[in-house]
Amino acid sequence: MTKPCPRRERVLEIDEVSWRYLNDATTDQDRQDHGWLMATLDFNLTDTAVEPPPTGKSTEQLWAEYGKDIVNWWIKDQPGTRPRCWWRFSAPEPRRRVGGTGVTRQEVWGRPNYLPAFQLPAPDSWLTADKKHLHPFADDPLAVPVDPDDPPTFESQAAYLKRLGLLLPEEKRLAPDAFAPERIEPKPLQHSLGEGSRPRCATSELGGDSC
Repeated sequence: MTKPCPRRERVLEIDEVSWRYLNDATTDQDRQDHGWLMATLDFNLTDTAVEPPPTGKSTEQLWAEYGKDIVNWWIKDQPGTRPRCWWRFSAPEPRRRVGGTGVTRQEVWGRPNYLPAFQLPAPDSWLTADKKHLHPFADDPLAVPVDPDDPPTFESQAAYLKRLGLLLPEEKRLAPDAFAPERIEPKPLQHSLGEGSRPRCATSELGGDSC
């Protein structure tokens, strides 16, 4: 189900598709009819894109212009969370891991984690038991695969915002479960699509038809 988004007040300054993108409200039809524009927004491009943005601005520039208003609207329905573009362009640091067993392939290599959305490692980047034998460092003591009974967990969006003092006044009274750790569901080998695929996490906050 597609998320609703607020009406554009400054109609001439941003197109409908870009506006929906910023609000995590893009549709399958957007991807079908405006695939190149969606790629432009995904990769934060401007004049180098196959289809340059109608606004002439990158996604990051659009977020800098509209992000504050979008967040103020967003928290009316989803307090304690933020849309994807906030995590891409406004989040000051990655989310903290708070538990679970297993490492990512990047961690075994000693490289920074790829954080494609919500400042979390991609589910297909985790070292799972069916992938370990394919890793060049499979015998390294650090190459610990994910334990399905004890998967990696990270602080929730609300816990992150509270820790960094980023909760807005309207968000001060969140339900206790908003601060529950978030589990990652690593993709098994047969479903892995590469480092660039989008993450799907166990909690509903990362599901749905967002951008």
